[in-house]
Amino acid sequence: MARTYQFGKHRPTGLVGRRDLGEQVVLGGGAAAGIFFGFLFNGAAAVAAACLALPILLALAVVYVPYRPKGATQRRTLYRWWRIMRYRRTALRRTGGVWVSPAIEAGVGADGTPPDAALAEPEGIAGMTWVPVSVRGQNAVIVLQPEAGCVTATLEIASPGLGGKEVGEQVVALERWGELLDAFGNAAEHPVKRVQVLARQMKSDPHAHQRFIAQRDESAATGEAPQWLKDSYDVLANAVSTSAEEHRYYITIHAKFTRDLAAEGAARGAGDEGIAFAMAAYLEELWSRAEDADLSVVAPLDEGSMAAFIRNSYDPDHSIWDTDLPQAHCFPRNVDVRDGAHVATRAAGSTRSWFHATAAVIAWPTSPVGPDFLSPLLIGMPDVIRTISITQQLEPNDKAVERMLAEDTNNQAEMFRDRQRGKNIDPRDQVAANATGSRGLALASSGAAGSAVVGYVTISARSPEELERTKRTTASRARNAHLRIEWLDLEHARAFATTLPFAGGIK
Repeated sequence: MARTYQFGKHRPTGLVGRRDLGEQVVLGGGAAAGIFFGFLFNGAAAVAAACLALPILLALAVVYVPYRPKGATQRRTLYRWWRIMRYRRTALRRTGGVWVSPAIEAGVGADGTPPDAALAEPEGIAGMTWVPVSVRGQNAVIVLQPEAGCVTATLEIASPGLGGKEVGEQVVALERWGELLDAFGNAAEHPVKRVQVLARQMKSDPHAHQRFIAQRDESAATGEAPQWLKDSYDVLANAVSTSAEEHRYYITIHAKFTRDLAAEGAARGAGDEGIAFAMAAYLEELWSRAEDADLSVVAPLDEGSMAAFIRNSYDPDHSIWDTDLPQAHCFPRNVDVRDGAHVATRAAGSTRSWFHATAAVIAWPTSPVGPDFLSPLLIGMPDVIRTISITQQLEPNDKAVERMLAEDTNNQAEMFRDRQRGKNIDPRDQVAANATGSRGLALASSGAAGSAVVGYVTISARSPEELERTKRTTASRARNAHLRIEWLDLEHARAFATTLPFAGGIK
């Protein structure tokens, strides 16, 4: 019997059902303001009634009534749009909507290093400091983000991906991956509590080899070669399978900057270097545990590899294997965030832009799925340049069981209320509630760490029209993978960073 997996449907356990804390404050504030003004003007019944109802109705409209602003395709409430619009207004006011890299004008110093002015980040990226370290004798780079209060490091994995394995191998791979997560999540004192998996898919040229053969035949160097040798090479070339897509896989670990991490860093060195050395030790631990999980590690990302990955994400024309790129040039020349439906990027010396859009996974499968349920997104879109990010926030077993218990209690209470009111229960909600309960039982019996999971998909295209077509293809493949995705309108620049190796996008 094939093994299946199931995700429970997350249900917040707030005081007012499915509202988060900020929405609860708005609703509570509207009710309190209505009562206060109603009491204040109680001398006139009509005025008192209006003053009582108006703040309450306004709070309800802010929290419950969806609308779609200009430049957006999704409908959200005013509360949901408020923070997005505030960030967007700030970005437009700061740069006019078009960020220009200062790296070219800033040049380099006398020692060959770029000045601080060249290391500016575009919209959506927090300030970064890259510190080179050595891990198992190989160069690596630790990324410190003071504004975000975290430190990250990344390994590149040589793997055909989960979708390229047999079903039995996929089950074993997932179990070993769970052991890796458990090692970090169940150690209360371990600073690494967040792990990100990145799958980067890029177009390659399937006809490049044939063009090489044509150039070889025209070359004077092969003019004296015997015909049988030319024929044998042609037979060999025809037998070689070339792919129109190249896959790269990465694992990023994330540690919050805490007193414990600072103390450990101070014991290893001064300032940023000490923190980097401490993080390098955790990267080496990840390397060992990845090997235990049968994941073949290529190497940690050093400064050149990190710069090439970031640049290729913004500008897919730039080769991801061009590891001679300095940090100052890891971002493209222009990043244009004026259009709410996408972010446009253009490299120096290029007249054409790339257009990118990012979607968040807002619902994971609530029906049983196999271990390869992400295959439609991972290997089912050969013509789409994309990056898929799955980030897991780990927590010890006891906290995970408590959270599952709270969610299960909320699920059962909501279904009980529906039964009392004679309302039909959505079978999908019942399946999701059962999944939450079974997941809590599995956590309690196994003692494994729990995790909160978020997913993002960034796609790239050469024109807005092609991007819209690619969006539809991606949404279709996501439905095939039993996922629901939502395009992050008006905040694509910030959302883009969730698919870079910085383990962001989760609270």
